[in-house]
Amino acid sequence: MLRALYTFLIIAVLSAIAIWLADNPGELVMHWRGYEIRTSFVIGVAAMALAAFLALFFYRIVVSFIETPASVSAFLEKRRQQKGFLALSRGMVAVAAGDAGEAKRYAAQAHKLLDAPPLTLLLAAQAAQLEGNEAAATGYFEQMLAAPETEFLGLRGLFIQARRAGDRDKALAYARRAFELRPQTPWAAQAVFEIEAAEEDWDGALKTLDRTVGAKLIPRNDARRRRALLLTAKAMTAEEAARMQTGEARDAALQEAARLAAEAVTLEPQFAPVVALAARLHAATGKYRKGARLIEEAWRAEPHPDLADVWLDMIEGETGYDRAARAASLAARNPDHVESHILAARGAIGARDWKAARAALSRYVGPDACEAPTQRICELMAEIEEGEFGDRGAARGWLARALHAPEDPQWTGTGYRAHRWSPINPATGEFDGLSWTVSATAAVPGLAGEDLPEPRSPASSEAGAEAAPEADASAEKASEVLVFRPPLPDDPGPDDDAGSEARGERKW
Repeated sequence: MLRALYTFLIIAVLSAIAIWLADNPGELVMHWRGYEIRTSFVIGVAAMALAAFLALFFYRIVVSFIETPASVSAFLEKRRQQKGFLALSRGMVAVAAGDAGEAKRYAAQAHKLLDAPPLTLLLAAQAAQLEGNEAAATGYFEQMLAAPETEFLGLRGLFIQARRAGDRDKALAYARRAFELRPQTPWAAQAVFEIEAAEEDWDGALKTLDRTVGAKLIPRNDARRRRALLLTAKAMTAEEAARMQTGEARDAALQEAARLAAEAVTLEPQFAPVVALAARLHAATGKYRKGARLIEEAWRAEPHPDLADVWLDMIEGETGYDRAARAASLAARNPDHVESHILAARGAIGARDWKAARAALSRYVGPDACEAPTQRICELMAEIEEGEFGDRGAARGWLARALHAPEDPQWTGTGYRAHRWSPINPATGEFDGLSWTVSATAAVPGLAGEDLPEPRSPASSEAGAEAAPEADASAEKASEVLVFRPPLPDDPGPDDDAGSEARGERKW
């Protein structure tokens, strides 16, 4: 309605102007080079309007003719970019689908059509990886180092290539360069730390840890534990070095190791390997009471065989009776724990107090047993039987029972199981990758719940004595460290390193 009204008003105004001009015709006179042009005012205005229109029309034709090449070029460039991004998208889809041939073809198209090195080079590198051409993938990543905007991406790709190839030196160099370039990047900091720890470069790992904490890339609690384990590893290295020295040099090395271990204990006061090392070093430097106090506090919280080993060997030249008394005193600080019973039994066996040793293990053996004995308890019972009565038949029975008894906890990690703790998993190179637990491959209890064999006749005992070496060898084989390396899984590309640890991939 309003539009019709506006149209009517415009027509009315134009009609009024036409009527006014008709009532007032007037004349328009123009003199030019001796000529006189005379016409009415309306015709003159119409002629000038037509001339202006024709001039503007020809002007637009000329301008359009001049701008046509640029317009055509812009159109072709836009179309080329559209084709390039389409090829890039299809190439990414091909990489995700695992189609190496399509990914390579679309990567070549995208590189030809687009001027976007970060995207096209990355697609080309991933296509080469998918095809198995590691040399070509490395070459594409090296090309990225030339430009500042793609340097970090190239360093990450080269780091992953070096890690796959097992070249720890190159991987560390690329990771350090990436960490220097972008200190706030978690993967670079973690990679540098892991490689330095795997190479047992404890000082370098401590410096990297400080920078990581300063960048707030890990929680404070995790940083405290890492520092404690690194200091423990340094103390272990210093202790090993002290064994090769004599005199004042040995004493100085032991003092330094004790200092590092003491600092580690302040960060992780309940971690058994740290406490055991600190106590052993304190004892080696003459600070028996300080070392004993550390073990007593840790034993009250969580008994552990490492603590028991150090406790029994702290005092040189100690009699068996004194050692048994000290073992009983430490066991009394946590009397219900299985390690306390084992410690008391070990001390009593050392003192040849067989009655006390049996009493310490009565909860697991004998008519009043309420729990199944583990392998170590069976081995201790074999030692008691042979030491007290010289009954090798009963001892062999306990050793045979140990082969099928529930396993004791060990330091277990991916592809590794041992009685001795290590700051890194020797099978994978993972830092702090061991936990004190029963392995998933532990033997299912078999003979653990069966009764002991009846006492044998002298003839059977002699026959059993001949078979004793075979049983001892089997027991030794069952108790030795198990180390195996799982098969490496397929690695699909540079973006799939997050779950490698969970699958058990060997890092170094």
